[in-house]
Amino acid sequence: MSTPRFRHALRYGLSALAFAALSAVLHAPASLARAQATTQPPALNEPARIRVEAPSVVVDAIVTDKKGRAVSGLTAQDFKVSEEDVPQKIVSFEPPREEAAAPPAEQAAEKTAVKPGLESEARESVSRRFITLVVDLGDLRPASIKTARDALARYVETVLPADDYVALYWIDESLHLAQPFTQDKEQIVEAVEKFGRRGPAGHFTAAERLQTQEEVQDLFSSIVGMQAAATHADLTGPCQQPANHWRCLQFGTLTQFLQTQNNFQARAVFVALRAIAEAYARLPGRKNVVVLSEGFPNSPETQPEMAAVIDAATRSNVAFYFVDPAGLAAGNSAESASIEQSTDQKAITLAMVGPNLQELTGLDKFDWAQGIGGDVKGAEFSHIASATGGFAIKNQNDLLPGLQRIDRDSREFYTLVYQPTNTTYDGSFRQIKVEVLKPGVRVRHRAGYWAIPPGQEAMMTPAAAQLLAGIGSGSLHPAFAPKVNAALLLAPDGSLAAPVRVSLPTESVKFEKDPKQDQYRAGVTLVLVGRGRDRSIVSVHQRFLSLELDKKQWEEFRKKDTLDIQARLSLSKLEPLSVQALLQFSNGTVAMKEQPIELAAASGAGPHLTSVLLSNRIEPASEPADPADPLRGPNYQLYIPPQPSFGTTDKLTAILGLLDIPLHPLTHQPDLRLTFRIKAGGVRVATLPPQEIHTLLNRPRDDLIVLKQFDLKGLRPGKYALEVDAEDRIGHSTTSQTTEFEID
Repeated sequence: MSTPRFRHALRYGLSALAFAALSAVLHAPASLARAQATTQPPALNEPARIRVEAPSVVVDAIVTDKKGRAVSGLTAQDFKVSEEDVPQKIVSFEPPREEAAAPPAEQAAEKTAVKPGLESEARESVSRRFITLVVDLGDLRPASIKTARDALARYVETVLPADDYVALYWIDESLHLAQPFTQDKEQIVEAVEKFGRRGPAGHFTAAERLQTQEEVQDLFSSIVGMQAAATHADLTGPCQQPANHWRCLQFGTLTQFLQTQNNFQARAVFVALRAIAEAYARLPGRKNVVVLSEGFPNSPETQPEMAAVIDAATRSNVAFYFVDPAGLAAGNSAESASIEQSTDQKAITLAMVGPNLQELTGLDKFDWAQGIGGDVKGAEFSHIASATGGFAIKNQNDLLPGLQRIDRDSREFYTLVYQPTNTTYDGSFRQIKVEVLKPGVRVRHRAGYWAIPPGQEAMMTPAAAQLLAGIGSGSLHPAFAPKVNAALLLAPDGSLAAPVRVSLPTESVKFEKDPKQDQYRAGVTLVLVGRGRDRSIVSVHQRFLSLELDKKQWEEFRKKDTLDIQARLSLSKLEPLSVQALLQFSNGTVAMKEQPIELAAASGAGPHLTSVLLSNRIEPASEPADPADPLRGPNYQLYIPPQPSFGTTDKLTAILGLLDIPLHPLTHQPDLRLTFRIKAGGVRVATLPPQEIHTLLNRPRDDLIVLKQFDLKGLRPGKYALEVDAEDRIGHSTTSQTTEFEID
């Protein structure tokens, strides 16, 4: 019997490991600023110009004839732009850079009627060129690394103009900056030569993938026989033979390992590319990113991450180009005798998967479906390139002509600016179509953009925006309100976060039963939205929970009253907020609940108090501390309850944070007194021992996390409030914070 799989993914989002990579690369602008001291590129603190929330959309159009040669001399009147089949007015136009110095009179006349800001926006798009080279070491074999190194060196030395800015990254399990933007071609070549001495590295390298694929194929052949393997026979019959039982289980183990590792590697690459695109939003003009990789097998579970790359690229006017250095490839790899099934043949095999085969291999139809299209390496890269206005180069032994074509793209494009007639930010994808009103030409441009609300692009994914917009417009109606418990707390690293627990009835999770198997599947999307006092969105978190259970596990699940989902919002400042929990189930049902988090204002300069969280469960930490988790300390793990309701025998732990603690000017230490009172109906019913704070040991900042434990003995069932007073004896001020709870 197959084991249950609980697949957790951040749809369009990041795993913890992937987020670490993204956090590192978001420091790229600082690195670029340091490079400015020697290369003097344009200032990187200039406002971003190509953004969806702006009243204009910028589209670069590359126009060629049937032989692929650039078409010059076109004017704005030669173009037609549509968004979702609705014609749009071109409000500004710029020809390729070579023509910009002496535009035709009709173009100049047209531009005089255009708003100055839009004209400069288009003109700046063609005035500077930024080329980024990215080497995917996880998906290159040693021979391909050498090919990539030689091709890039020739490209930099013989093709790139002297005034282009070039940067170099490489990817293994995360993203690394090998060379910040520079116009010094010798520095770039030196960095290329240095990475060329590295070997393959990543979650799952191309060589490791090839070895596992060969082992899988060997097992397949031993099960069905060499002759049957050559005709791509399926495993249904052979796996029912007792002699093959162990081989079939091992086949399933290796196949699932291969799929899982492919997913890890794909996510690492997509997170790195998304980070580059997001960081480049501050650079003006068109940015070409050239990725050298052999690609990885199709990975359906990483489609959201791929869509996030495209979204970030279209916002930042980044065009992705992908170059496969492996060269010409025959139908079967020259380095392997393995025989791959075609996509159609794999689909036929999938249709044959029955309960017996699932039991014998441990793989169900979902697992087999992951492999469909897996033999088409680089399919995701081709899709990203097409969607962002670039292209992919494959099956070429000489890479230089392709790199020259990429270079021409960066200078032979027309820039069109239009103001969308549809200003509704509903998270939907808006398809752009650019046509040239002349026969015999071809046009390449980015496919479109996601309409995400202004100022929320970095935090909100397209899926989250659509769900939020649907509820806001009334097109989606919540069927029920889940229970939500949240608090705004201080994390050990000094950041602020709101841990949230969402509880919903298990009966609200609708499973789909596979009629041919005892399998039950369900999916739940959770979107947390933090809103400030003015209702503006200050933070968004998205999580997808996929459940796949056999009959016994499904029956056990149904016996439970609630399904609890825990998540966390990251916050930039201490302020009252409201947490919206939005849930969408696989059958389309929607649920929503909003929970306010109130904060009391300090009477003086400080200290400032976070909210107070009460919990009846604290345990010794079994894993290393997470510095960004407010509930994880150096030696404890605190759990947020479904709601602040406790029994008379419970022992509670109160946790709160103190920020901006006043320090004595001579001792540089605080002088605080914390008082804890329990009230019922505004009347004090209990006073806990006070806590004196006279030092901040091992704290490089003026903040502190405080834990206080107490029991509820002697208190009757009813509603209560814990009141915390922080008295600053240096500045003679007091700040109070209150949290309510119930005793059952």
